[in-house]
Amino acid sequence: MHQPKIDKARGHRLKQAMTASGHRKATALAAELSISPAAITKWTQGHAMSVDHARNLAALLNVSLDWLLIRRNGPDWLRPGQLSELEIDLIGKLRERPARITKLLIGLTTEMPKVLASEQPKRAQP
Repeated sequence: MHQPKIDKARGHRLKQAMTASGHRKATALAAELSISPAAITKWTQGHAMSVDHARNLAALLNVSLDWLLIRRNGPDWLRPGQLSELEIDLIGKLRERPARITKLLIGLTTEMPKVLASEQPKRAQP
């Protein structure tokens, strides 16, 4: 039997778009799309989705269908000078933590010495 291909990168892009648009819970997003939360969970793991579902997701999350499916024509928040994919991931992880942990991490980063522009890692291009 043919196993459908799992595209973990697409699932990751979906998670990024959910984070950037403020959709932290699969259940809330599923309700807006009138689908099951299990479908959202499967899609964030990289399982296949219909073109209609992908189109509806892209519209609701304010990203292009091209970017969501094949990572072409990224959203504004991934354009140069905006947040990098790593920064989007960090924001998502911070939103999952209690406020006291976030405050502690902000305090910690404030105490760290700043890195010169020449020493900073290169930003991933969309």
